Amino acid sequence: MSGERILIVDDEDEVRSLVSDVLMDEGYCTDLAKDEQEAFSHIRKACPDLIFLDLWIGEDESAGLKILKKIKKMRVEIPVIVISGHGTIDIAVQIIQKGAVDFIEKPFVIDRLLLTCRRALELHRLKMENTVLKQSKFDTEVFSIGKSTFAQSIMSTLEKIASTNSRVFIKSKVGLGADALAFKIHKKSSRSEAPFVRVNCFLDEREDLEARLFGTEQFYGYIERADDGTIFLEEIMKLSRCCQMRLLQFLQDGFYIAGNRRVRSDVRIICNSSDDVESLILLSKFHKELFYRLNVIDLDVPCLEERHEDILPLINYYMSNSEALFGLKPKKFTEMALAVLQSYSWPGNIYQVRNVVESSLISSMKSPQIDKDSLPSELTASTEEKFVSLDVAKLVSLQMKEAKEYFESDYLRAQIDRFSGNISKTAEFIGMERSALHRKLKALGIMPSKRAERR
Repeated sequence: MSGERILIVDDEDEVRSLVSDVLMDEGYCTDLAKDEQEAFSHIRKACPDLIFLDLWIGEDESAGLKILKKIKKMRVEIPVIVISGHGTIDIAVQIIQKGAVDFIEKPFVIDRLLLTCRRALELHRLKMENTVLKQSKFDTEVFSIGKSTFAQSIMSTLEKIASTNSRVFIKSKVGLGADALAFKIHKKSSRSEAPFVRVNCFLDEREDLEARLFGTEQFYGYIERADDGTIFLEEIMKLSRCCQMRLLQFLQDGFYIAGNRRVRSDVRIICNSSDDVESLILLSKFHKELFYRLNVIDLDVPCLEERHEDILPLINYYMSNSEALFGLKPKKFTEMALAVLQSYSWPGNIYQVRNVVESSLISSMKSPQIDKDSLPSELTASTEEKFVSLDVAKLVSLQMKEAKEYFESDYLRAQIDRFSGNISKTAEFIGMERSALHRKLKALGIMPSKRAERR
């Protein structure tokens, strides 16, 4: 990108002029400095986008390393390319460890110099873009809303996970916000100031994901962009076999090859899948060893259907924040609407709850409350059978005692289903003692599931 400012620090006039002329021909702006004092004068006046720094300045063969250290202390985000006519592999490794992004030798090969320059500027831009990624993009607090064991413990679980540097495999169905969980782990970790790169392996499936993930000779891939930070591989089971093998090789060796470049990246990997992971491994659709290397920490996120006690708190959360989230004033649901909401299975999970609250507010704009008819049709259609289960023809053929038992049985089944088998919640709502409800259920031959009884 032309117009970016580059500082050239070298004690040789000819070298400074040569590099400056080459860069200016490409549209870059250049500043020149012959020593440390001039270099920092330029940095203070107009912070450069990139610095070319000579290793050997004056009589001091390590002057460049000293300047590099000071630059990184003063402005850690500025990329520095070190140049030297006395390069060795050991020196290059030492320079990179000190914070330089690359190392090139004199005499320069112009194409090599420009390629190194472009790559360093691109990586700098990408890191700056990721640094300004705001937490507001992810609704990370929503996970702790509710009364389930998961909601009550998830934040402390994330704290523990974040304190490690281990890879994390999140098993969660669609709509549970695995991306927000990954971002929360990143923000609580020691890598929080480094990039967070999100890659959707499913959406990128039709494109050249391998090149995007690992990069090329002239293009920084997602893994390289996330250096020192975190990469979130969303729906990782969708990765092609070729990508799986390259990722496994990277995890084994600590580097991979992109064109003619040997790339190392200190990156934490968090991934997720909404598929049946074990089945895909058994069918050889996902590499078993890669899964085991990624699955260092296993985080299972239960569906809303498995924690019905969180549904109303989530609905109340989105409703109470409706002005900030949707620009709509909050309203109350009628009892019938709440019964439908509680009885629904919520296949879209948390994201579906949010969408339903928003659409219900829009549908009921002319009404002071939200009734059943203002709910999305898929909710009312799926729950209608539960609320219209009484067989009137059968009822009129029964004596009073039998009809009462028939009604009680259907009524209690509907209420237990409404509260997802939670006996305590059901008893509280219908106004019975828990023990009395248990006796009534036993007398009517209604047997709650083992999971329900534990509640």
